[in-house]
Amino acid sequence: MTQKSAPIRMYDPKKLELINEETKTYWKKYQIDMELRELSEKTIYGYLNDLQSWWIYIYDHQDNKSVLEINEDDITEFLYWCKKQGNNSRRIKRRMSSIAAFYKYLRKKRIVSENPMEFIDRPKKDTDVVEQTFLTIEQVEAMRDKLSSQVKIAKTMHSKHIALMMRLYAFLSLSTMARVNAISNIKWDQIDWENRLIDNVLEKEGYIVTLYFSAEALGYLHELLDFRQSNNIQDSGWVFYIPNRGGEASIANSTLNDWCKKIGLLIGVPTLHPHDFRHSASQIMKLSGAPIEEISALLHHQGLDVTKKHYLREDKKKLQESRDKYGV
Repeated sequence: MTQKSAPIRMYDPKKLELINEETKTYWKKYQIDMELRELSEKTIYGYLNDLQSWWIYIYDHQDNKSVLEINEDDITEFLYWCKKQGNNSRRIKRRMSSIAAFYKYLRKKRIVSENPMEFIDRPKKDTDVVEQTFLTIEQVEAMRDKLSSQVKIAKTMHSKHIALMMRLYAFLSLSTMARVNAISNIKWDQIDWENRLIDNVLEKEGYIVTLYFSAEALGYLHELLDFRQSNNIQDSGWVFYIPNRGGEASIANSTLNDWCKKIGLLIGVPTLHPHDFRHSASQIMKLSGAPIEEISALLHHQGLDVTKKHYLREDKKKLQESRDKYGV
């Protein structure tokens, strides 16, 4: 299995205050442009995260030059440094795309005459960073037992709070089949408790969707809410919330990714990642006889092709039974 790209932790708010003023000015203009084009908050955050790492590298290693002074050799030096730190090809491509998009904006506004990224070749190797995993019904049952056990054995208020959220995260993701970003941004006032719906959820490409969750997830939602009210835990309206993060932000996607990894290790599935809840739930529904049209609608796909290609596997047992019944 391909290894996940190593993270590079460069974020330093003090250094970001000191980066070249011209660079900061053009970033603000670029941010306004992206917001006017109605790019999602997640997309803008992704660009900012990549660009901040680059700017801090410029501050540390390239005399804090303005982006207008940077050339392709300077950028190549930064990308090579990222590679030496453990970034794989896919991660390097994402960094390159973020930098290229920034210069594309600067060129569109006639601030630069050329985009230096046009002179840098992209890595040819396209590295898959995760392995697609489909949980079985037995593994889901094991997950239920393990996560409920974690709730019972928790010794402190904080550890029980985390255990309650981890269990809810797993089964809300499984029952709604929502992407991790949608799950992380759910607020209590979006929940229709009687009909087991979550309304006005921002999904991929800016679509506003409704999520449908199970009776089991409903019970876990009530349990988490009761626990917070009993312990006077203020959550700023977010379902998934860690108070010590500061401010009023929802939980970070990276935290949910970490929880998913821990859940996978608990049930002996180390490859488990958030998107696998979508794969698993859709496959279990298919094996239970649900029409593909309904599965696709719950996944919020625009057509059946993506559902068939990436979210459903062949039922090998059923195919073998058909071969035995109809074959020679």
